[in-house]
Amino acid sequence: MTTGPGPDGRDLLQSLFPGHDDASCLARKVAWSETSVGDPREWPPELTAAIRTVMPSKSPMVLWWGEDLVQIYNDAYRSLLGSKHPQAMGQPAEECWSEIWSDVGPMTAQVLGGGEATYERDLLLLMERHGYVEETYWTFSYSAVRSASGEVLGIFVPSTDVTSDRVVAHRLEAVRELAVLSSADFTSSQALAEGVIAVLSKRRRPLPFAAVYLPDVSGHLARAASYGLAATSDSLPRLVEQGGAHPVARVMTSRSSRLETYAADDLAAEPSPLGPKRPTRAYLLPLGGPDHAPEGVVVLGLNPYRRLGELYKTFLTLVTRQLSALFVEVRTAAEERARTATIAALDEAKTAFFANVSHEFRTPLTIALAAARTLRETTLPDEAAAHVDAIERAARRLNRLVDTLLDFARSESHALVADVHEVDLAELTRDVLGMFRSAVEAAGIALRGDVDETGVVSTDREAWVKVVGNLVSNAYKFTESGSIDVTLRRRGDGVVLTVSDTGRGIAAEEAERVFERFVQVVGRPARGPVGSGIGLALVRDLVRAQGGDVGLESTVGVGTTVTVTLPLAEVAGSDADLSSLDLGESVGGLLHEPALRLATTPSPAATEAEGALLLLVEDNDDLRDYLVRLLSSDGWTVAAFPDVASALRLERVPDLVLCDVMLPGLSGLDLVTMLRAERRWSPVPITLLTARSGAREIAEGLSVGADDYVTKPFDPVELLARLRTQHELARQRRQLVVEAEETASNLEVALASNRMIGMAVGVLMASHRVTSELAFQMLRTRSNDTNRKLREVAEDVVMTGTVEPLPE
Repeated sequence: MTTGPGPDGRDLLQSLFPGHDDASCLARKVAWSETSVGDPREWPPELTAAIRTVMPSKSPMVLWWGEDLVQIYNDAYRSLLGSKHPQAMGQPAEECWSEIWSDVGPMTAQVLGGGEATYERDLLLLMERHGYVEETYWTFSYSAVRSASGEVLGIFVPSTDVTSDRVVAHRLEAVRELAVLSSADFTSSQALAEGVIAVLSKRRRPLPFAAVYLPDVSGHLARAASYGLAATSDSLPRLVEQGGAHPVARVMTSRSSRLETYAADDLAAEPSPLGPKRPTRAYLLPLGGPDHAPEGVVVLGLNPYRRLGELYKTFLTLVTRQLSALFVEVRTAAEERARTATIAALDEAKTAFFANVSHEFRTPLTIALAAARTLRETTLPDEAAAHVDAIERAARRLNRLVDTLLDFARSESHALVADVHEVDLAELTRDVLGMFRSAVEAAGIALRGDVDETGVVSTDREAWVKVVGNLVSNAYKFTESGSIDVTLRRRGDGVVLTVSDTGRGIAAEEAERVFERFVQVVGRPARGPVGSGIGLALVRDLVRAQGGDVGLESTVGVGTTVTVTLPLAEVAGSDADLSSLDLGESVGGLLHEPALRLATTPSPAATEAEGALLLLVEDNDDLRDYLVRLLSSDGWTVAAFPDVASALRLERVPDLVLCDVMLPGLSGLDLVTMLRAERRWSPVPITLLTARSGAREIAEGLSVGADDYVTKPFDPVELLARLRTQHELARQRRQLVVEAEETASNLEVALASNRMIGMAVGVLMASHRVTSELAFQMLRTRSNDTNRKLREVAEDVVMTGTVEPLPE
């Protein structure tokens, strides 16, 4: 094209196209006189006015003018043209948009014929503007530019290219539909393949065809399910030999993705839903995680109207990851159920054995003690008397072991009763406050105790610990700053305990229900995870079981005061059955307090494992000495060290490791990492002990390979129970490995995925005092109610120490 008209014409073009952008500069150079719009000096005022509207706009706009609909567009519209720019300026619209004129031509005719405007939203147009026919989407309108007499002179076209948004939306729809699939709905990999293909077949725009290949018993990879392909395809046959040269087999073997281009006739794929073109390319990706055996191969057909860019590859990878997770879960679900059932059966048999043996021991123990008493009444030589003493001590020790076995059986059957003793209530209250003081003050909150001397009274010692501990812990959770004040007053034949805080307070309508079981105050606590809604209910039940009462006063934004009144002179309900109380729950998973009964004799599990070696790593001398005494009294053989370096010199592989996190030099987390990398030590259960109780720290410890995480101050009974549980689960896992090695080559993977569930079962057994069967049922019920995977629920239990109830 030549330049515009003479000096006067150039001035006119400069005034009509004054900008320095590409479109304005281009418009000033176009030989408009050679187009149907004619010499700019003769342009009608309607045209010049329209140009002055279009060119300065920051929105994409094009003006079509005259019989040929000659194009004049602004710089914002230029980027939408792709390779059609710069020749599109001054070009007739039909010539510029020839590939889509069959779609848009009738709309222009409508405007030119009657002047009625059109509007299209997200219209699909197969357009060639980047060297190939492209799937594009547009929102635009056609409106007439009229003369003073009403004649249609041109068409005004504001346009928006929404291709990126629509393409992403189509891909996300496919991802979302895959995300809602649950492995629990499929009993086999074949059924899952059919379900996945059914979902993807409804989203053929981004994936015009797909196929899933799964290994079969004949040594082939079979096309388990597909869509968009003919029943017979040379490129993607029904069977592919595993380990062969076919691309599907190579992807399975190498576990790496592969892009393939096929001849259209060999592939025999159906045309794309977007247009007549048949897809000829596919991305082949392996199914299965990096830590699992390969599950198969998925073939994802590529849209022939889109280029394979990074966003497209990301979409394909995301689809494959979701499919891989589903196939791994389906394959291992049956193995997990079988192994969990085996563990549950073992726990049930163990419980029944403890109960039966404890009763069978009663008769011979009674005879032995009676014989010892009879002999003691006679005159015996010193040596013989010493032997009788030894016999009596051994018999009484066995009797205590029987009592422990009976307590264990009662806890499994929820038959614990209140244990009333003479207690210095003031001293006990101060001890409980001392347990919380460091954690509370570390949060910047003052913990003040004003405790009257109450003298020695008769009450359930550990129930009182639960009452005070729950109330202080609850105040700590919901107090951001200020103080927690605890008072104890003797009033007549009873005591009054008040716990006041300066926390956020509770609304009146909520305060009436806070003592109901599983009812939670709206809003998250100031610190720690959301509780189970049982802490205050437990306080009420413990107090009422002894004839007392609990009240609460609260003001939003000011604080809360809980008042406990408890009669002591004549203990009400000393034989009250507390079997319905959940006495094993930790307070909101935030601070641990003593449970009902402190073990003073070796537990049944520890007795079975007499001589089991426990490696203890703790740098604090006093705490290390205490733990040695505690663990030794529970039947463990303890090897104690102050740091990691000295602990690693232990020659014998221990049965269990208990390690502090914060140590001089290498930390407890470093020790876990090293032990998990050592083949002989890697199966050993590891429990971390720390003063840091946040969920983030717990997650950090579990992520490096620890089996459990106990915070200070810890409940000694809970600590021993967790250690026994970990030791028992490890023993059962070893037994299962031996039994299954002959028939299950992938048992190691299945046991690893079952590890979290087994740990959660153990935590629930210890915290809720239930059988393994009931603990597993709690996990399964929670999984069904929340539509979450069993492993995810188990991870929550390990983090919080309990099964959180569903909100009402």
